[in-house]
Amino acid sequence: MADTTTTSVSNLIVTAYDKLVEFNLRSEPMFRRFASKRPSDVTNPGNTVVLQLHNDLSRVTTSLTEANDVTPVEISNTAKVSVTVDEWGNAVQRTERAKLEVLSEIDPAIADMLSYNMQDSLDYQVYEILTGLATGRSGTGTANETTINGSDRTMESTATLRAADIRKAVAKLRGAKVTPQDGKFFVGLLHPDVSYDLRSEAAASGANVWREPHTYTEAGVGAMWTGEIGVYEGVKFIETPRIEKMHGNTFVVNNKELTSNVATLTTASNHGIDVGDTVTVAGVDATFNGTFTVTAVGSATTFSYAKTASNVASAAVSPTGTVTAKKHKVVLLGKQALVEVVSYEPKTVIGPVTDHLNRFRSVGWKGLLGWNIYRPEARYIITVDSSI
Repeated sequence: MADTTTTSVSNLIVTAYDKLVEFNLRSEPMFRRFASKRPSDVTNPGNTVVLQLHNDLSRVTTSLTEANDVTPVEISNTAKVSVTVDEWGNAVQRTERAKLEVLSEIDPAIADMLSYNMQDSLDYQVYEILTGLATGRSGTGTANETTINGSDRTMESTATLRAADIRKAVAKLRGAKVTPQDGKFFVGLLHPDVSYDLRSEAAASGANVWREPHTYTEAGVGAMWTGEIGVYEGVKFIETPRIEKMHGNTFVVNNKELTSNVATLTTASNHGIDVGDTVTVAGVDATFNGTFTVTAVGSATTFSYAKTASNVASAAVSPTGTVTAKKHKVVLLGKQALVEVVSYEPKTVIGPVTDHLNRFRSVGWKGLLGWNIYRPEARYIITVDSSI
């Protein structure tokens, strides 16, 4: 009899599976820890929580006179910061049959996925607040930190982060009487690509050096944070991929116009694009499509760029086009830059069994909380690109 090969007995060959199911590598949550302001005495539950800030009295510039009494001054009205509390959550459902038949334990996997989903989802919401406009002190308008601290430098399309930018930001924060996060240093949050450029300049110039984390002492600096890479120019820098490129979403373009070699597009929603951003326009037409540097932002839904072409009268774009712009944001924070309001912390929710044979069970998480910029002067944002 001939030798039997695996080909001839293929029905007897069984595929072997590794029962361990791996998860993707995940960065840790970063941003909620920097919410150094929280309400302490809320009157009642509500979907909006209003916090009050006492304004300082005017400075005394004249001395008292011996024969005259002092004239009392009025206490100025408090300033308000409003935080909208929203409900956040997610859920999945597993079946009894899946639990019995899958190769790996499905319940621990669900717990891990939901835990990460909660951290990732909430972290993104805080980051959106950290890098966006703050609700004004009146509770109605908007105020960027640069209104108080002065605008950061206009970024060219290839501008990278420089030590001079950090020095300026620290000077402005100190000039606005902002208290550092840990009593000594401000906190800087930046993407690894941006960190590469800044540290390369520091190494090449020789004017200053990074203070590496291993040189810290508890008495001198305090506890280290996850992702911390060192101190530079008075800032504790934390490097994390969670500092995502902002304005990375694609926005719908629904109107176009070109006058005197200036193209102006209108988006269907707030675009968040800044002057100096590099944008990619697609689906409008051959005249407007391409990659350009934004020269002006007329409103939350309009922006302009240079385009040498014949004039085009204002017209709707049909079908609609798209625009995409991405920039890195470096965020510097002092104390009380971010406020967090928590009606209840995110928690696990086990759904009820709703079918007659008890085959379906849902599990999820939910929380009721919100964030806002509390002191605009305690936040400073620098918009940059990266060389890598």
